[in-house]
Amino acid sequence: MNKSKVIFLLDMDAFYASCHIAQNPNLKDKVVVVASPNRRAIITTASYKARSFGIKAGMPLFKAEELCKDVYQIDSDFALYIKYSQMVFDIIYKNFSKKIEVASIDECYIDVTHVWKKYKTVKNCATVLKDLIYKETGLTCSIGISVNKFLAKSCVDFNKPNGVSILLPDKIKEVLWPMPVKEMFMVGSATEEILNNNEIYTIQDLAKSDVNKIYKILGKRGLTLFLWANGGGDNNVESDENEFRSIGNEFTLNYTTADIDEIEEMIYELSLKVCDRAKKRFLKGKTISIVLKYEKNKDTTFNKKEHKKHRNHQSSLEIPTNEHEVVYSVAKKCFYDVWTGDPILLIGVRLANMIDDINDKKQLKIEDINLYERVNLNDIQKIIYDLELKFGNKNIFTGDKLIKYNQKNRGQSKYLEDDDVHLSNKQVIEKWKTKKKD
Repeated sequence: MNKSKVIFLLDMDAFYASCHIAQNPNLKDKVVVVASPNRRAIITTASYKARSFGIKAGMPLFKAEELCKDVYQIDSDFALYIKYSQMVFDIIYKNFSKKIEVASIDECYIDVTHVWKKYKTVKNCATVLKDLIYKETGLTCSIGISVNKFLAKSCVDFNKPNGVSILLPDKIKEVLWPMPVKEMFMVGSATEEILNNNEIYTIQDLAKSDVNKIYKILGKRGLTLFLWANGGGDNNVESDENEFRSIGNEFTLNYTTADIDEIEEMIYELSLKVCDRAKKRFLKGKTISIVLKYEKNKDTTFNKKEHKKHRNHQSSLEIPTNEHEVVYSVAKKCFYDVWTGDPILLIGVRLANMIDDINDKKQLKIEDINLYERVNLNDIQKIIYDLELKFGNKNIFTGDKLIKYNQKNRGQSKYLEDDDVHLSNKQVIEKWKTKKKD
């Protein structure tokens, strides 16, 4: 690997569950799953002890309880995950390499081309890194190593958990090609079905296929898969892309509803949470979307492929926003554009196409004339502004202090691409059910 780039794919082991265990070591020997408390909820992460019973992510909670009566369910805690994610990425950034590309909250690519030699071997470099992460956080991780991102991603699971794996291009025929094509990154059940229908069952079948045929059935994405199957792929770690792309909130209901007043209130509450979180991170978005999932026939057995089928609709604005009134209004319109009238089981609101509100806007001076007109404040915002001006509320900053506050407040999330929360709906639902009785 002396003349090639050296790329690590670092993947935290059972991350959400492991964060809870690291915070509370008494959970170490329990069958931990992360999911909302209602039995229809889907498991986000299962600890390795839970996996020994056949429990895994994507499984309904009630199925897990059938496999093991001692399942220990924990609500999602995104603030906790951000905290640990930040700790891990900071360890990498400060001690190993500043060339980090975040793939998700628990996974990142690291370019160690100019770093690994001081550890003598690439494997030793990876071992030192994962040992340091464990020492500082109590979390284990696995690392895949290769000359490009795809091959590093492909081998990271070979020695999970807490392992290091290496896959070089000269070994792909021996190691990668015999695998079913569904094992490839970015090959989901729908793509697998298309490939299988064209007599492509293994990665070797894909690698030896006619490239024009692959392009015809899968388009540009097919060309990427063809390149990967033959050992090629991107080796450029995009360290400048580590910012939020979207903020979303959704939850699975513990009952279905087609009550329009109830649904509108859900959209209202979800929009409020999304906007609150965007404001805390000084972000605005141009694209607002609604996500729905309808009730399935009770006689239908659970199917992971079908379960993932959501109904989405979005609308884009000319001016980015994080104002609740705007997001709620647009999300509600999106809902009516896509809703079939059938009872829904899941609903979500997302704000995307994000910009940094601090760096994007022009700095304003308190003494500016016609300030309200220039900022286009609504009546409520004018009152808030006047109160802050009169009483010196701590939320009024000079430009330089605001930027410093912004950097501090966004510090825990600076590496994340997406910020999605599947809400524990117990308290919210109880409130709605109470209102419905009234």
